[in-house]
Amino acid sequence: MANRIFKESQTYIGSWVMYFIILAEVPILILLTVLYANSDDKQEMAIALGVILGTMILVFILIFNLKLETRIDDNSISFRYFPFIRKWRQFPKDTIKSYKVIKYSPITDYGGWGFKGNKTTKAYSVLGDEGLLMDLGKKKKLLIGTMKSKELTDFMENWMEE
Repeated sequence: MANRIFKESQTYIGSWVMYFIILAEVPILILLTVLYANSDDKQEMAIALGVILGTMILVFILIFNLKLETRIDDNSISFRYFPFIRKWRQFPKDTIKSYKVIKYSPITDYGGWGFKGNKTTKAYSVLGDEGLLMDLGKKKKLLIGTMKSKELTDFMENWMEE
């Protein structure tokens, strides 16, 4: 396995989340436009419409710039969760006590997708219900979500032994 690298990049683009946001925002914008057209105080409605539209655009931009990147090489496991974690967080092989590729319930186990956690367990996921769970010792665990569990399992089979 020398010099092999596993890379994965996950975003919300093209997912059910993108379509849900669009389906939620379009009716609201239509309603606000109708209210604006029927309003006596156009200036006040224009301000309200601008604030709501601006907020929706900012949320839309944030959601679609979220990206979970994972990189595993011979020496370490690294990830970043842009824009919140811009620099790669790296875990050298010797700091990882154990690992396994698991299937989990994002909502019941971690409270949903995104970055979640407490003092002992952290989870970083975009979509899906599979991930790489690592035991970092000192009662600390880290879960990194994956959409390529089969490929990751194959890659990790001999990773610790080398």
